[in-house]
Amino acid sequence: MNLFESFRIALDMLRLHKMRAFLTMLGVIIGVMSVTLISMISNGFQHYITYEFKKLGSDSIWIAYDGGGGRRSERNAMISGMQYEDLELLLNQCTTLDIASASLQMGAQKISYLDRSISDPSVSGVDEYADDMGNVPLVSGRQISEADLDNRANVCLIGLDIRDKLFGNEDPIGQMLTFPGITLQVVGVMENVEIMGQNNKKEVWVPLTTAQDKWIGGDQISYITARPKPGISTDSAMDDVWRVLMAKSGNKKVYRVDSRESVTNIFGNILGVAGAILGGVAALSLLVGGIGIMNIMLVSVTERTREVGLRKAVGAKRGSVLMQFLVEASMLSVIGGFIGMGFAWILGLGITAITAAISIPSKGGLQMVFPLEAAITSTVISAIIGVVFGLYPAARASSLSPIEALRTE
Repeated sequence: MNLFESFRIALDMLRLHKMRAFLTMLGVIIGVMSVTLISMISNGFQHYITYEFKKLGSDSIWIAYDGGGGRRSERNAMISGMQYEDLELLLNQCTTLDIASASLQMGAQKISYLDRSISDPSVSGVDEYADDMGNVPLVSGRQISEADLDNRANVCLIGLDIRDKLFGNEDPIGQMLTFPGITLQVVGVMENVEIMGQNNKKEVWVPLTTAQDKWIGGDQISYITARPKPGISTDSAMDDVWRVLMAKSGNKKVYRVDSRESVTNIFGNILGVAGAILGGVAALSLLVGGIGIMNIMLVSVTERTREVGLRKAVGAKRGSVLMQFLVEASMLSVIGGFIGMGFAWILGLGITAITAAISIPSKGGLQMVFPLEAAITSTVISAIIGVVFGLYPAARASSLSPIEALRTE
């Protein structure tokens, strides 16, 4: 009996016992579907995180004061925070940096316009490079300029929620907003930019020098964002920044230097490990499916004992009988694997449609790209499981004595 004939007979047996074959394949179907679906969800979240961080530029570098970390001697260093001079130091001594921008976070500040007010907008002092580093376009008006910083101008940019709640249908450009201790003129309205579920609809940007000199005093800043020159890798620029900061602090680790690329990689690695663990747990159902195949194949051997005896009596070799039952076992696994892939693909389309409809985690929903490689791997593994677990029943069938098999009732 050749291999083709074995496949034909195996298909005939599957058609003859449809319900039993389906129930036998159920463990494999669930296993392949689970592994494939988990891989799709993991890849979908990795794609989402990468896409979100690309909005800000994956080559951007964050520099912040981190006096709360490190050893006690480092926490008690003379450096107590970051100043604007740190930005100037980096631009002067880091040959790998193209541009850098300083920001001062001032938290929630009450804003009033006529008889209307908002109590919880987030106010930040920024420089002329903030829009370039943050990729924040405008709906109307202009960006904060270098002249605004030089003149310590009383101007500001506002988010869409602030515009809608304070001005309604009125044009906010040129209007005066009252903050605690200062009055600022609106010169621009920022377009909504949403990243990882957070947006800038309730944000206010003011010139950094205005915030420092006219509002809160001092020259403190919260953090610096920078970008390497074209052709310079992010890692090289980070090493350059770290070298300059360590020289300033006397090698005390009171600063934190990170990049959006490295943060994206960290998230990706976490999701990858979590996906692998969950996939491994889901793959246990493949083992359960293999046990089910062995059980049914043993039943099949018992039911077809006379058939095996008849084949061996007319000259069938032991290897042919072994091949026949192995083919049947592997076909159960492979067909179950393909059905599992189909179910995973359909569920993936459903998840994408539902998440897009409710805009979770973003407007486009969670993009469930079908992982062909993972699906094929799961199917191959299921076929191997079918062969392994079908080996004992097949060997038992092939070792039957023709005379004893024919006498079996």
